[in-house]
Amino acid sequence: ILTKANRIVSGWDEKLYFVWLHSREIYEGDYEWSGYYREYILCTAKELGLPIIDIHKSVFAPHPDPLSLFATRKARHYSAEGYRLVAEEIASRLMIRY
Repeated sequence: ILTKANRIVSGWDEKLYFVWLHSREIYEGDYEWSGYYREYILCTAKELGLPIIDIHKSVFAPHPDPLSLFATRKARHYSAEGYRLVAEEIASRLMIRY
């Protein structure tokens, strides 16, 4: 899928960015996660030369309370603050100024 998407976007003379977003379960202490799929997918994106925006690494991991960035701490969607931080990180990587 990444190869095909990259080929299509390259045909438009544009650049495809890969944004990694984790589900909230990784931030709950009882979730067993080895990172295998994360590393496999990020390596695939890297091999294709895609710029990677790792939201887990840049926004959630350094945050003192990552679960607070999810609505009601249990929802699958981010809170307003979570969406703001994710948008700011993506915009900064794309060099968009607002």
